[in-house]
Amino acid sequence: MNWKALFDRKFAVAILLLLGGLLAISPAGLRKSEILSTKELAAAITSRSLYATAEELSAWIIDKKADLNIIDLRSSVQFHEYHIPGASNIPLAKLFDEESLEQLPHDLTTILYSNASTDAAQAWILLKQKGVDSYVLMGGLNYWAKAILNPEAPGDLVADSEILQYQFRKAASGYFKEGLGINQSGEKSPVKPKPKIKFKKKKSAEEGC
Repeated sequence: MNWKALFDRKFAVAILLLLGGLLAISPAGLRKSEILSTKELAAAITSRSLYATAEELSAWIIDKKADLNIIDLRSSVQFHEYHIPGASNIPLAKLFDEESLEQLPHDLTTILYSNASTDAAQAWILLKQKGVDSYVLMGGLNYWAKAILNPEAPGDLVADSEILQYQFRKAASGYFKEGLGINQSGEKSPVKPKPKIKFKKKKSAEEGC
């Protein structure tokens, strides 16, 4: 299955439906503040310039990209259960709170994600209305977990590019699972007890140095 094409279609539908709804119910003031026209949105979708792939995001995290700003749009409960390393939590409903907008400076590479792509697509459009640039994680957390944390080995008859992609995913999987304390079999690694520190008895003044 061509996952990338599937995400493109779903994301395009989500954007067009949301944009139509915004234009239908929003007052004239909001329409005047629109930054991207429908034609520009369609061009962005076609060029895929608003996407960040699971592989790209993983590489940026591993390489410790200095300007990376990952935003988890899910609830705080879901965020604390699991989130992509380095992510900050801004639930979609609180995206336009003053405190939230302060976490979205223009000079950072902001990556938006939710469980799938729909909430991130909505956030991308709404932030564009405010002039804030961002990227959508393709497939969301669900696909990131599938592709990076649990990559599937390709079949025998595949292109070299797919083999290289799998090798990267496998290496990234080891990196992130190590951070979670998970071994290659998918089980939690046993926690080794910390060695006890033995303190030397301090000599009294009469004992000398």
